[in-house]
Amino acid sequence: MKIKQWIKVCMATTAILTLAACSSTHKPTGSDVNMANANSGATSSGMGSESGFGDQASNGQLSKRVYYFDFDSNIVHEDDKPAIVANANYLLGHPGAKALLEGHTDPRGSREYNIGLGERRAKAVAEIMIARGVKPTQLRIISYGAEKLAAAGRTEGDYQQDRRSVIVYLQS
Repeated sequence: MKIKQWIKVCMATTAILTLAACSSTHKPTGSDVNMANANSGATSSGMGSESGFGDQASNGQLSKRVYYFDFDSNIVHEDDKPAIVANANYLLGHPGAKALLEGHTDPRGSREYNIGLGERRAKAVAEIMIARGVKPTQLRIISYGAEKLAAAGRTEGDYQQDRRSVIVYLQS
């Protein structure tokens, strides 16, 4: 009889702990999704004023951290590569810095497909950075799929804003 009671207590405790873990609101340090690019004038948060981070690369390429993709594609546009290289050079010059590479999709497609496509988009950016010499340990990849839409509408323009990869710098 006591064994059955013990099992019930263990199962209830496990269920409570599982629910508590699922309801966590932990977010990475720094901005969750930093949508700053060269035209917005916004700067990265979480790096500190003495980090030397900002628009110091030529043409403000370092501040561009959002890269858009074509429908159902994970191919990086040629005009985004200089900005990705500028961010790679920043990481090369700051070996303690880490970046989170987020992959996003528009809401079309199944959840599983969109998670995979978002991951492929983030990995496409990572491959360019690693090819420039960035250590893989400085990069983390996460796919949100269609969970964090940039635009709430259902037009092609809204979908274009959703199909993106974002570099978020993390505090070290």
